[in-house]
Amino acid sequence: MASAPLVAQTVPSPAAPVAAPASATPPKLIVAISVDQFSADLFGEYRGTFTGGLARLQKGAVFPSGYQSHAATETCPGHSTILTGFRPEHTGIIANTWTDLGIARTDKQVYCAEDETVPGTTHAGTYTVSDKHLLVPTLGERMKAANPKVRVVSVAGKDRAAVMMGGHNVDELWWWNGKAMVSYAGRATPAVVARANAAIAARIAAPQAALDVPPVCKAHDVAVSIGEGKSVGAGHFAREGGNASAFRASPAFDGAIVALAAGLVQDMKLGQGDTTDIIDVGASATDYVGHTFGTEGAEMCIQLQQLDATLGSFFDLLDSTGVDYEIVLTADHGGNDIPEREINAGLPGAQRARIALSPAIAGKTIAAKLGIDKPVLFGDMPNGDIYIARDLTPVQHKAVQD
Repeated sequence: MASAPLVAQTVPSPAAPVAAPASATPPKLIVAISVDQFSADLFGEYRGTFTGGLARLQKGAVFPSGYQSHAATETCPGHSTILTGFRPEHTGIIANTWTDLGIARTDKQVYCAEDETVPGTTHAGTYTVSDKHLLVPTLGERMKAANPKVRVVSVAGKDRAAVMMGGHNVDELWWWNGKAMVSYAGRATPAVVARANAAIAARIAAPQAALDVPPVCKAHDVAVSIGEGKSVGAGHFAREGGNASAFRASPAFDGAIVALAAGLVQDMKLGQGDTTDIIDVGASATDYVGHTFGTEGAEMCIQLQQLDATLGSFFDLLDSTGVDYEIVLTADHGGNDIPEREINAGLPGAQRARIALSPAIAGKTIAAKLGIDKPVLFGDMPNGDIYIARDLTPVQHKAVQD
């Protein structure tokens, strides 16, 4: 099972039993942060190197090996558990994507944060973001149900992270769509979001020079070939202007997400009303860095050091508001290193998944071989089950299965 660290800034418990104290005054602002793919082993590896926000959180309660007790350790199910207290079997979010042969559209794959009943949509790229599949309330929803004055804000680098942490009744919900921070159709764009999008656009348009390699990252700064003349491990996040994909898989992405969260705290004056407000922050860059470069190269080391600094600045801003706030930081899932580096580390059986065996590609190959002019296989790759289409004849079904 994957594991994730859980750290929280709170008041430490007394070492010995004492008389029951008066009820503690609740914080005015709850800040719930999820660092996508921030596994317990990464936290353990770099724990002693942090000097910013991640170091500050270690002065509170720390659970360095918070194992997840569910099998689907992906972004969507992981985020659905963080602020609901339920496992995926109850949240309704069993995977990032699942197969439902009973839906009307030709595409039988369902994305966890979409409304698949919207005409003309598919699960990849053209979906309509929705919270319909989340079956349980989040902490923010419960707070707002108890007191409608509570304000719930959710900001993330992924729509599924923002939706699953925010829930069904959110005052402000924003995620990155590949071009800008967006929300549900019809929602007004606050000035702070417009300013954030302008700043992000300018950041992407400008080229990025290579980042400095901190001393702690020097040992990780080793190039590893991944074939076709490409290598990872010694990348320092230099990128050409206009490359949004490279921006997303870099520390700058988390910087933009946290900056928007900070702007919303200030503009909305969160925590300065009569109730306790909550803001959820989904820092997604670590996941994109891990999937792009692996977890044990200079890229991940630089990413975590930069995230540490970004969170430090965020906490300083929260301090400046004078608001009594509480922070919890955790992760949705962990991640593996790239197989090429695992082989070098003594795991000769490590290898990449063969894309030709994915249900979509294998299904097309089988259909062409059998002369069937419609999809025959459905399923997600690399995880999940494979389904044979229901509308095949018995002879076709057996031929596909064989």
